[in-house]
Amino acid sequence: MIIQLTDVSKGTGLGADVPPITATITDGPPNVMAVELDERPMLVAMLVGGRLRADRGVISIDGRENYDALRAATAIIDTPFVSEPPAGVALRTVVREELSFSDRPTSRRAVGEFLSSHGLADYAGLPVRALPPTDRIRLFAELALLRAGVRAIVITSPERHGAAPAEWFGALSAIAERGIAVLVITDVLTSDALLGLEATNALATIGS
Repeated sequence: MIIQLTDVSKGTGLGADVPPITATITDGPPNVMAVELDERPMLVAMLVGGRLRADRGVISIDGRENYDALRAATAIIDTPFVSEPPAGVALRTVVREELSFSDRPTSRRAVGEFLSSHGLADYAGLPVRALPPTDRIRLFAELALLRAGVRAIVITSPERHGAAPAEWFGALSAIAERGIAVLVITDVLTSDALLGLEATNALATIGS
């Protein structure tokens, strides 16, 4: 799939919430976009995922400007203020809710089996914050991909959880190899570290 942003912005001038972005997000190697300043990473994620309309510019999916199709095909994962689960909530509670979004069984047994299949059964009753960073990113991505029609995932500011970028980026690369478009919105420092890895598609740098 191809998500194309052409001169997409939110606000105007030096005080724009999101200055003009032109970028192409595709399946294949994971895409990395460096975005700095406060709420801007969250806003960019919402624009890419069709949850927020741009003031200017065009966002298209597979050559069509169609916000409904864009929203249906993308999942915004673990994004602050948007889809980040409360840190103190038990992991099994979060998994149960995510399974319900995918019309999957949500019984205690179903939740336990899902966590066991990902090697995370021991974390079921622990708060979300107890998950190691790589396991957290991988698990939430896999849960999002259970939703019908999702062909792209957007991960926002994964560096905030700690761990070496190469560790969690490896999990995302494995997902990308399944034909899923992966966009990582991160800070400049982490973006620079990821560009040293193989199979990385570098996009725009936004902010300073």
